[in-house]
Amino acid sequence: MRIAILPTLAAAALLPGAATAQGTAARETVRCAFNDGPERACVFTDQAGRGGAHRMTFTGPGIRVTFVGRANSGWWSGQLNGRPAMGFERNRGNVVYSTTDLGTRFAWWYPRNAHGTY
Repeated sequence: MRIAILPTLAAAALLPGAATAQGTAARETVRCAFNDGPERACVFTDQAGRGGAHRMTFTGPGIRVTFVGRANSGWWSGQLNGRPAMGFERNRGNVVYSTTDLGTRFAWWYPRNAHGTY
C-alpha cells in the first residue's frame, strides 16, 4: 500500500532533530501509524523552507506520507493526502494529524516521546 499525504505546518523549534536552516534537511528514524493501524518504523525527513514552512516525509514498508506546512503553538493546519487537515502535538516529538472530515489519520513520534515524556 502506497500512501501520499500532504500535511502542513511545523516549527523546527518544536521538533527535536528537525531542520534548523532554510533548505537543509534532517533525517531520523521515528515510529508512525496510519489510520490507527499498527505502529512501524518510518524514516522521517524534514526540509525547512521560507516562513517556517516544512516539508516532512515519512517512509517505511508500504507507506509514504508527506506533510507540508507549519505549526502554531502546538496546533497544525494544512493538507493530509491532499485534503484539508488539522493536527496537534500530544507532546514534543509526538504529533497526530487528521483530515477535517476525520476520514484519514496519521501519527508519528520519537520512540522516547511515545508516552508523554519530553
